[in-house]
Amino acid sequence: MRKLLLLILLSIPFISNAQYWEVGVFGGVSSYSGDLVQSGIDIKELHPATGAIVRYNVNQWFSVKVNGFYGTISGDDANSSSLQQKTRNLSFKSSLLDVGVQTEINLLGYSSPHPRYNSSPYLLFGVSVFRFNPKAEYRGEWFNLQPLGTEGQGTTKYNDREKYALTQLCIPMGFGWKYAINRYWNIGYELGVRVTFTDYLDDVSKTYVEPEILSATHGLVEINGENIAIADVLANRTEEFLGTRLDFSSAEDRGDPTNNDFYIFTGFTISYSILPNACYRF
Repeated sequence: MRKLLLLILLSIPFISNAQYWEVGVFGGVSSYSGDLVQSGIDIKELHPATGAIVRYNVNQWFSVKVNGFYGTISGDDANSSSLQQKTRNLSFKSSLLDVGVQTEINLLGYSSPHPRYNSSPYLLFGVSVFRFNPKAEYRGEWFNLQPLGTEGQGTTKYNDREKYALTQLCIPMGFGWKYAINRYWNIGYELGVRVTFTDYLDDVSKTYVEPEILSATHGLVEINGENIAIADVLANRTEEFLGTRLDFSSAEDRGDPTNNDFYIFTGFTISYSILPNACYRF
């Protein structure tokens, strides 16, 4: 018992030395995958992203990180090689704010003041709150899509389709790599996928809705002296591609509701280690 107590007492300085904070910045790109991307990620729709991180290193194997990331996501049927998707002719763009907390598992062990653990790949998972607001451009003007209920949200006939929330939860997961330049400065690379619980990052999911229902619910908007049923126009944009409008029944798919959308932040980090006085290389 005395030997065990002595061992614990002798270990305390080394345990505390491994616990320290980091503060840093993130710079990279943001992207999305959903109904307006033919497959995977569309490199034509990558956007600059930035952010800040605060990391608490519990020990060399585990870290807890808080992030605040800001970027843009977008998609456009015009980028597709599919004639059907080009004909659908939908597009969107949205700013994206992501605030989250993740656990990082350092696979080789990591501690900037420790020369043995100055580099490691890591896995991450956690939870984030994100804010988005899909918009579409028509005749030089941008319109918020969620209030327009382009798939019948908010109408009497489609009262089972509620308007999607613009602030939601998601599950971040991914991997990265860290390297200690010295005992204070760290650089890294991270790819974080945000798995969402919505199929409406792009405002596209289910079926088309009858034009008269959208027009009656949301009315007309004056654009360049012309009254436009903007909800209907942005719900069905085939005329802009074909020169003539294709009419769809409410049974015909506008999107694919079987898969939720996701988005990605990937890029580089640089952080500064705030070390306690007793923390030293050993």
